[in-house]
Parts: sequence; structure tokens; C-alpha cells
Amino acid sequence: MQRSGTTRRYRRGIAAVLTAVMVAASCGGSDATSSADGGEVTCPVEALEQADGPVEITVWHSYVALAKRTLESLADQYNSSQDQVKVTVESQGVGPQELHRKIEQAAPDRSLPALVVPDDTKTRWIADSGLFLPAEACFEADPAAEKIREDFLPIVPASYTIDDQLWPAAFTTYTALIYLNREHFQAAGLDPDDPPETIDEMITAARAIKAANVPGVDRPMVFKAQAFLLEWWLSGAGQELVNEDNGRSGTWATESKFDNPVTRNILTTLQEAKTEGLLDVTPGAEANADHLLAMAGRQSSFVVDSSAAASTVAGVIEGTVAAEDLKADLGVELPPGLQLDLDIGVGPYPGVEEAGRGQVGGQVWYMTNTVPDEQQAAAWDFMKFLNSIDSQVQWGVDGSTAPVSKAAAEDPRLQEAWTSSLGGRWQKVAYEVLAGINTDFPGPVIGPYDQVRQAIKKCMDQVLLDDEPVDEAVKEADATITAALESYNEDVEASG
Repeated sequence: MQRSGTTRRYRRGIAAVLTAVMVAASCGGSDATSSADGGEVTCPVEALEQADGPVEITVWHSYVALAKRTLESLADQYNSSQDQVKVTVESQGVGPQELHRKIEQAAPDRSLPALVVPDDTKTRWIADSGLFLPAEACFEADPAAEKIREDFLPIVPASYTIDDQLWPAAFTTYTALIYLNREHFQAAGLDPDDPPETIDEMITAARAIKAANVPGVDRPMVFKAQAFLLEWWLSGAGQELVNEDNGRSGTWATESKFDNPVTRNILTTLQEAKTEGLLDVTPGAEANADHLLAMAGRQSSFVVDSSAAASTVAGVIEGTVAAEDLKADLGVELPPGLQLDLDIGVGPYPGVEEAGRGQVGGQVWYMTNTVPDEQQAAAWDFMKFLNSIDSQVQWGVDGSTAPVSKAAAEDPRLQEAWTSSLGGRWQKVAYEVLAGINTDFPGPVIGPYDQVRQAIKKCMDQVLLDDEPVDEAVKEADATITAALESYNEDVEASG
């Protein structure tokens, strides 16, 4: 009995680890290019050579755990490799929202550092703010860097380009995966190496597990009602969330397209699965870990969530992630050498029609134009270092992230990491998903992204937690999103 209680406590610890990391987790030869408002923008790449003495730059980020330590290591390596630039990395919290608030507070008086690393939802705001230097201008001003751009996974620049202009200069990419209890699948006669590929197949698998009366399992699928999961299902099905070509037509989105048959079908399917006793739904609040606690306690058999924590979670399962590091980074206290008796597998994020579609998520590196030219040039130099094959390999081996470099993915060091550990095998799946996302439909570009996701979250709560009718909840969210778009556009026009 004591062993069982201890194991339950450890499983709660692993769930807390996963939650904390994923929260810090929910895609020419001229030297001038155009800004979002049509004005000319130049990237002063030569200013570094003209600087007197080392140029100091600061990075604001919200990485945690393995990704945070990897960034700190890379910055140290860069600083020791040359004497022109000194990079200082500063954590601004353990989640994107804390960093976003810091950026917004610094925006009015232009007191931003040379580099900021918000999440994947800020591209439209970045472009409209007038506070940032598009990477497009630097690639054009530095032809030797074009080989870096050509090596990017196609979905990455496709996701962060507005009006033929790439805004971020570097990327930390994540996707979504299905995490499943292999023993439960086997007990139900299912092949854990052939995970569900669609929402309907998840429901079918849940029905089979329930019928098999797997001990301790009441509702086989546990679903945290996070807005990005529904949004990615829409993108994977080719369904726009907003008009104007999902905000990519060259002008701002003005209307919501959330009210559509795909949205209604997804929510209806999930609501019916809950009614049937196959699905347990938990709130989408960042701090909520109920879906992970259910998996860790063997009360549920599978969950869909971000790949951001894959290497950290796998490391705890295998006992290769130090307990003292987890306590320092995430406040989770686990004994050294812990190995959990859970046999967890992963697969690509199941979709509406097929798996492995959707969007790119993660943290994105933007260079500001609020600092002197020599600091902008120094930031660009550091970006080239982060985009190098060696750095990308280190991100993949040590940082719990998929590389954006095709050459790095083929590097023997990363290939070895992808086969020699549980976390590596999971990250390989994540990379393969990212490599297969449709570049013709990379997801929306939205200015008021926070408000849009709040509206989607409220809709999901109404339907999946409160069992309210799908039609009414979807219509309400659709109207809220349109109002948010209109308000944002008015604000940008008034400020410009």
C-alpha cells in the first residue's frame, strides 16, 4: 500500500512538471524592405563593424527547464566565441503572458531590449506596432545569410510572413501530440504503435478501452479545453478562423469565420463523447493540471497537448532529468533518480480528417528597432548564431524542441539523440509533424489574438464543461471575435 501511495504522489509530480513546461509552452540584394505600413525599413548589419568596443544586448524570454538552460548555454558559447557582442538573457516569467505584459509595458516609451521572444500569437501585433525590425530586411542586407533562410523548414517562414515579409529572425518550434498509455491500448486490443489519427478514431479508441474495463479507467480520454487545440483542428481541416485569407490577404481581418460547420461538428462530437462517458473535460486555465493528473494516475488513457514538455517528461520517466533542476525551474520536488512505472507513447496530433496537420507553436525571436544601430546589428549576428546547424542541433538534443533547420535534422548528433532516448523519439515525432504541415494553410494572423482565444475558450467551456447548446455558444464566440477585430483595427488606424 505504501508503494502505491508513493507512486501516486510521484505521478502527481510528473503531471505538475508537464503542466509547468507546457504553460511556458500552447506555430534580394537590397538592404531595404517595406514595413507593415509601406515605409522603407533598413537593417544596419554593418553597424557592428563600426562600433567602438563590445556591443551589449539583452534578450527578454520566458523559457523554462531544459529550454531555458539550453538558451543560457548557447548565449555563453556565443559570448566566448567572439569579442564584438555580449548577450545577456533575462527571464521575464514562466509563461508567455508574463512576457507579453512586460513587452506591452515597455512599448509606450520604447524601452524594449534588442531582442524579445514572445509566443507565436504576436506576429500581427509586432508588425503593426512599429517597434520591431523585420528579419526580411536583414536577410536582404546580408546575402550571405540567405542559406540560413533556405534551410528553414518551409512551414516556419510561411507561418510568420505577412505581405511577403518575414518578421521573426529565429524560432523555437512546438506542435501538438497525442500522449497515450500503451498498456491501456494493448488491454483493449488496440495497437499503441498505431495511435488514433482523427477525432473520430480517438472516440472509437476510447469506446474500445471503456468496453475492455481497464482497471481504474472511467473515461478513457481526458481533454483540457484549451483554445489552441480547437484552433489547430480548424487549421488542419483548412478552415479559416477569420476572413481576409485568415488575415494573410494583405489587409487586416475584419470578420470572424469561427461559426462554420467544422467548428460545430468538432464541438458536437466532443460533447456527445462526454455524454457517452468516454471523455472527461477539464478547464483550460493555464494552472489546471487535472488532465495530466488523470493520465499520471492511470485514470485516463490518452490526452492531446503540446510537444513542449516532451523531453522533460520523458527525462523524468527515465530518471535522466535531475530533481534539483526541476525544483529550481518549476517548483516541483521529486527525489533523485526517480523512474515512473508508466509506459507512455506518443503520436501526431489527431485531426479532423488526418493526423499531423494544424499549426506551428512556440516562442519566436523578434529584433526591436528601439535600440541603436549597433545593437540591432549585434542582435542580427546573434540570430545567425542561433540559426546555425550546431545551435539547432543543441536545441534539439538539449532543449526539448524540434529544429527549424533541415540540415540540423539530418545531423548525426541529432539523429542519434532521436533514437537513444524516450524524449528523443518523441521529439522526432514532433519534427516529422512540423515538416508535414501544409505551407499553403499555416494558420491565422490575428491582431487581437488574446481576445480571440479568450472567446474560443469561453465557447469551449460553455459546450464542454457546462453542456450548453453548441449553436448558441458558437454564435456568441463568433460575434465576440468580430468585435475584437473591429476594435483592434480601429485602434491601429487611429495610432497610424
